[in-house]
Amino acid sequence: MNSDPYAWIEKSLAAIHRADWYRSPVAIDNCPGPEVQLAGHRLINFASNDYLGLAGDSRLILAAISATKEFGTGATGSRLLGGHRDLHQQLEQAIANLKQTEDALVFSSGYLANLGAISAVVGQRDLILSDKYNHSSLKNGAVLSGAAVVEYDRCNLEDLTAKLAEKRDRYRKCLIVTDSVFSMDGDLCPLPELLALAREYSCMLLIDEAHATGVFGASGAGCVEHFGCTGETLIQVALSAKL
Repeated sequence: MNSDPYAWIEKSLAAIHRADWYRSPVAIDNCPGPEVQLAGHRLINFASNDYLGLAGDSRLILAAISATKEFGTGATGSRLLGGHRDLHQQLEQAIANLKQTEDALVFSSGYLANLGAISAVVGQRDLILSDKYNHSSLKNGAVLSGAAVVEYDRCNLEDLTAKLAEKRDRYRKCLIVTDSVFSMDGDLCPLPELLALAREYSCMLLIDEAHATGVFGASGAGCVEHFGCTGETLIQVALSAKL
């Protein structure tokens, strides 16, 4: 037996290099925007989620500087234990107003929002039906919730219906999870039909609107607005890819 418990690291790295899978970060020299300065070359940036151009917007930069001067650089702890700023509530109210929802809750990243939202509504005695093409944050949130996870074929209502008919009655609660706009190919989920299935089988529905908020809907509220489903009972995760 090898006495070095870390010896596997070099072997794993060597295997990654042999497969040509090794990646490392590269430095970008300019402010966020549709083009990036990389190793002396100006390139179009197709890797960004900054669809609305907010990350480099001068108004937002000035507002962030002003807020930092007034409130500091961080919350310094849990808002439940140490309190929060009125600024946080104003942001949550603005999001709820945009989405026309009962309320909104801000997380520090979209990834954490999906983990937190999913684990808050289902647990070990419950079932999650997840679209196979969901973002990894949705998949990981489903696993970490402790619920049984079953994937259905991408946007396939027949497959989802069959799995609901087979498995729904075995579990206390059921959550259907999907992206609204799928990040890799831009497909839209069949939201009205998903809502109908959720009602028929007494399921909750969570959609990730990260790639739809600010893009779809008359006011930019996302696919819920685009499909005329505003006011329907469902859980929305939004804005995570925009800030």
